Amino acid sequence: MATVPTVQGESAVLRILAAGSAMPLDKLNLSAKNHAKIIDLSAHPHGLFLVVGPTGSGKTTTLHAVLGHINKPDRKIWTAEDPVEITQPGLQQVQMLPKIDFTFATAMRAFLRADPDVILIGEMRDHETASIGVEASLTGHLVLSTLHTNSAPETITHLLDLGLDPVNFSDALLGVLAQRLMRTLCGKCKQPYKPDEKELNHLIDAYGREEFKELEMDMDSIELQGPVGCDDCGGTGYKGRTGIHELLLGTNELQAMIYQKAELDTIRAQALKDGMQTMKQDGIAKIFQGLTDYQQLLRVVAE
Repeated sequence: MATVPTVQGESAVLRILAAGSAMPLDKLNLSAKNHAKIIDLSAHPHGLFLVVGPTGSGKTTTLHAVLGHINKPDRKIWTAEDPVEITQPGLQQVQMLPKIDFTFATAMRAFLRADPDVILIGEMRDHETASIGVEASLTGHLVLSTLHTNSAPETITHLLDLGLDPVNFSDALLGVLAQRLMRTLCGKCKQPYKPDEKELNHLIDAYGREEFKELEMDMDSIELQGPVGCDDCGGTGYKGRTGIHELLLGTNELQAMIYQKAELDTIRAQALKDGMQTMKQDGIAKIFQGLTDYQQLLRVVAE
């Protein structure tokens, strides 16, 4: 619970965790391509994997799902979190205490002396934590962490702006997963409909005409789903949320660009060339799967 005293009185925000345990990786609704790539990245013995997005976008849930996948008796996993929200048997988890100067940076230094295989660091919020994380990933540890950035390519430029050594950073980076949570249609009352040509063209243009062909959809049988409203969803037409993702991979070409401190647009263009599906594209693919509608996508991703 977080409280803030306002002129009208105390304002409180509650964060309710449905379960204190980790969600399985295959329940995150990742696209088949992203799911396979994340499994591949998590199998690496060392390197840096980041999950980014705004507050409440499910970053911790995703990272714990990855940890749950690699949590085997022969892998020593340490986590430094603020606060520890999700617990898993087999993990050694530590709560940050800034009052006694026990921060992410000091926890990282302590962890390295304990020789873990995998380190989860709650957030790379400053240069010190980020540089220790990169250092750890270059000395034989798999390092997972989060950042508050809007997209996967922006994460690279943000960390370079923090003052990270581009040589070490480019060597360490395995990938960056950016995500948002989007409301889903109520399963009890959502209604199928045939989209008109204007709506269909708008979705295809938003996805990208050339890239849309790769989805191999039968244009004649496309059906979308719309909200209705029932007792189950409180008359809203929506119930639950799903993740939309974009996964940037630390390919050789991209690592060379980080090394040269390339511009954001250049990094984004290379990530797309390497096969990154943007969050918007992932969201539109999920609209065609009947999970949600375009209005909900626009609430979390810019036009």
